[in-house]
Parts: sequence; C-alpha cells; structure tokens
Amino acid sequence: MNSNRKTLLSCIVLLAGTLVSGCVYYNTFYNARKQFQEAERKREEAENVAATDQKNRQRVFRYRDFYWRSIRKASIVLDRHPDSEWVDDSLLLIGKAFYWLRSYRDALLKFQELQDNFPESLLLTEALYWKGLSLWAAGRAEEARPALANVGESADPQFTGKARLALAELEAEAGDHAAAINAYQKLLEARPRGLATKIWLGIGNARFHLEQYEDALLAYRRVLKSKPKNRINFETRLQIGGILERQGKLDEVLATYNRILKIKSLRSYEPEVHLKRANVYQLMGKQEIADEIYNEVIERNPKTEHSAEAYYRLAMFELTSRRNMERAKELFASARKEKSGSDAGKAARDREKDLVKLERFQKSAAKGKKKGLKALFNVAEMYLFNLSEPDSALATYYRAYEIADSLDTELAPKALYAMGLIYADSLKNQEAAQKTFRKLIDTYPVNPYAVSARQRLTHALEDDARAEARFREAETRMAGGGNPPGYLDILKQLPLEYPNSPFSARALYTIAWTYANRMENPDSAQVYYQKLVDGYPLTEFAELASKSLKGDFLKVIAQSGPDAEPADGADGAAPAAPRRDKRQRDSDSTREN
Repeated sequence: MNSNRKTLLSCIVLLAGTLVSGCVYYNTFYNARKQFQEAERKREEAENVAATDQKNRQRVFRYRDFYWRSIRKASIVLDRHPDSEWVDDSLLLIGKAFYWLRSYRDALLKFQELQDNFPESLLLTEALYWKGLSLWAAGRAEEARPALANVGESADPQFTGKARLALAELEAEAGDHAAAINAYQKLLEARPRGLATKIWLGIGNARFHLEQYEDALLAYRRVLKSKPKNRINFETRLQIGGILERQGKLDEVLATYNRILKIKSLRSYEPEVHLKRANVYQLMGKQEIADEIYNEVIERNPKTEHSAEAYYRLAMFELTSRRNMERAKELFASARKEKSGSDAGKAARDREKDLVKLERFQKSAAKGKKKGLKALFNVAEMYLFNLSEPDSALATYYRAYEIADSLDTELAPKALYAMGLIYADSLKNQEAAQKTFRKLIDTYPVNPYAVSARQRLTHALEDDARAEARFREAETRMAGGGNPPGYLDILKQLPLEYPNSPFSARALYTIAWTYANRMENPDSAQVYYQKLVDGYPLTEFAELASKSLKGDFLKVIAQSGPDAEPADGADGAAPAAPRRDKRQRDSDSTREN
C-alpha cells in the first residue's frame, strides 16, 4: 500500500515537474512574442504617421527597442531550452525581428537554421517567405526570386499571395513594369485576402512609369476604394494630383488637394498639401495666391521642414522670376534658420553660398576686360551649374567671348564651345548649337575645343540619321493606315534614344497630333504637347504646341495628316520634317572642316 502511494506520488511529482518545465519554456517564448507584437504595433503606427509630424515623430524609431527585447527573450529559449518545442518558433521570431532591424545577414542565418534543423516544421513556408524578403532587401534579388517563387507555388494560402506580390514588386524594382503589371493582374485573379491595396498601388505605379496615365488614375482610385491606411491614402492622392498636373488639368489638381484637406484622418499632412497647392497656383501664374499660402504655412508651422520649404520656394521665385537677388538672399537665410537640417534648409545654405560667390565674381568681372575675363567665366558657370539658369549663362558666355575675341586669347574658343553645349543640351536648340560649333571650327580649326565640337557635330549627324530612319518608319506605318499604338511606340522612343535630334521634337508633336486628331484623347495630347514645350522650347514645334495647349484642339477637324500644312492657331497637323538636302549640305560642310 505504501509502495503504491510512493509510486503514485513519484508520478505526480514527475508530471508536475514536466508541466512546470514546459511552462517555463512557453513563458519565455510568450514574453518574447509579446515584445515582438508590441514592436509590430509600434512600427505600423510609425509608418502610418506623417514623417514630418513633429508631435509623433519620436515614434518612428521607438519600435526598434521592442524588437531587440524580443530577440533577447527568444534567444534564452535557444540557449537554455534547445530541446523544447518552441525552438523553431523562436528562430522564426528572431529572424523576423532582425529583418525589421535591417540586419539582413543575421536574419538569413536564423531562417537558414530553421530550414536546416526543422525541415518538417509547420513554420517552414513562412520562414522561406521571410528568407526571400531578406535576400531581396540585402541586394540579392536573383537569389530571392526562386525562394519567393517556391512559396508562391506552395499550398499555404497565407503566404502564397504575399510571395507572388513580392515577385511582382521585384519586377517593378528591376524596371520591367510591363511584367510587373502582368504579375499583379494574375494575382488579382486569385483574389488574395488583404492584398488589394498593395496590388492596385503596384499597378498604378507601373502604369505611371509607362506614362499610361489614364490607366494609372483608374488603379490609384481603386487603391482609395480599398480603404488604405493613412500614409498610402495620402501618397496615392498626391500621385493622382501629380498625374493631373502632367496632363495640364490644374483646376482638377487643386480639387484633389482640397479634398485631402477635408479628410480628418489626414490632417497631419495639411502643411505638405498647402505647399502643393501653392505650387499649382505658381503654375497657373497666380503668384500672389501662392505667396499668401507660403506665408500662411510659415506662420502656422514655425521652425519646421514646412516653413523652411516655404521660405525656399519664395526665395527661388525671387531669384529666377523677379531677378531680385537681395530679396532672394534674405529668404534663403530665413529658410536655413527655420530648419537648418531639413532638405530645404540645406539647399538654402548652398544657394546662399552660390549667390555670395556670384556677387564676388561679378565684382571681379567689372574691374576690367583682361582682369575680369576669368571671373566672367566663373559667373557663367555659376549660372549654369549652380543656379540652373542657362539663359543667363549663355548671355554671360557671349559677353566673355566678345571680350576674349577682342583680346585674341585662348578663352574665346572655350566660350564658343560652352555656348554650343548650352544650346544643344540645356536649351535643346540644335540649329543654334550647330551654327555655334561650326563657327568655332571655322575660326579655330586646330584648337582642342574645335576638335570636340567636330566630334559633337559628327555624333549629332549620326544620331540624326538614325532618328530620321526611325521617324520615317513610323511615318510609313502612319501613312499606310496602321494602328496608332504601333507607330506611337516608335515615336515615343525617339526622345529617349536621341534627345538632341530635331526629329525628337517632331516626334513629340506627331504623338500629340495623333492623340488629338486620330484617337480623340485630349488628355494624352496635352501631356505630349507640354513635354514638347518643356523639352524643346526654342523649336517651331514648341510654338505650335503652345498654340494647341491654349486652344480646344478637340474641336479642330483633322486635316489630311501630320504632313499637311496646319491652319493658323489650329492643331491641324505637324509641319514637315527637316529636308534631306539641307541636312546633306550640313554633313558635307562638317566633313570638309
């Protein structure tokens, strides 16, 4: 009897010990998981707060401490209880924590350890998914693809969709936006839970990069219908505003930004929205309204990134539009003092230094012809490279050339070459560029700058020949009644491959003409007319495009084709391409030189 009681008592004690030991294992892991969950909550909270929200900005990195705590707690399970059933859970948790801490090498070690030691674990698919993400984040995309593809083909519904989403995002990051769209759309057909926002956002971004603006707008509006979190909600609305701005629909852009101001959950973004609104008013030519908004942002958000940005934009307008250098210097100083560490504060400091140098060079340039010549070149370079004012740089180089030419110095060919580069690369005026380069070659035939000019002319003529061949191919398809998308694809490549060719301006005009007159797509027509005006402002095509932008070109009846003569002020057709006989004479002249 006593023996039986002892045996029973021993069993009870042994069982209790086992339970206690198991509880210790679990409690340790439970505490680790609790810290991890708190880290996740705080991280998501930080991601959903405006990055410039001063009140909540401290939250952005607060979650990191909780990830470290979870790592320390879970490591106790690995060190002290290596045979417990919570080891694979702990490895996964530590790996994920390292991932969010951006310690990808450490994360990969833990995921690999789980994979090697627990091949039958129920957590293996999840570990492989996070391994793929870690490889991608570590810059090893080619290794990430097969890992994510395996998970995407698995039977685990929780991670199949996530892995396929990551693969689509990989395509987008690699620049293959068409492949990304295809992957996103296939994923949509599978109707994965909880991924609609990211899928539509990915489609919208890919369409945007492909300049398929109408399709991008549709996708972004689907993002908004999916009830996204605040940050995505806000950024998507900004993207919509950006597309409408590219399309020249400034009233709709303002309406988009005004709608953001009415959404209570997006109030922390108000200063940024007001800065966007002010920029739109500047584009409309309503600087007084823009000034009022900038000053209101400064008053309501003192000593912030927003007030610094407002001061900086006011300063740039004074500098570039009103040519009021003294006032610009005052405003740059104010921007710097508002928030010296912000992007606007740093840019303002750089502009202040530029203006101080510019004034010093200008004073030196005024001392006399010979003494001031070198300073004059410095002034021109400041305008061109620091202040992004090619027109002022061109005028200064021309002044320097006249002085250098009268003094018969080696600086004259340098000035001519710089002028040719500005015409060609900054102002997109290829005719003036070629004329300037030829003058340099004729006047200083053996000078090193003349050699470079001759190379530029030869390269330009070769590019022009290739660009013309591509343009003629599109023209032939167009005349033969081919589908517009077929020849538009060729024309759209010309400005990308041959940006300095006159056929690029011609191509942009033909694209816009086609959208307006053959496809009845005024939005896309406006986009390409605006690209033409912005990219090739000194060409005859830009002048025609400007007239079209001011008029209602949908009401204009298309003439026989883009080679017909356009009616005055109408968007009837593009002017004829440059004649071959003139181009041949130019080529012959270059070879003779």
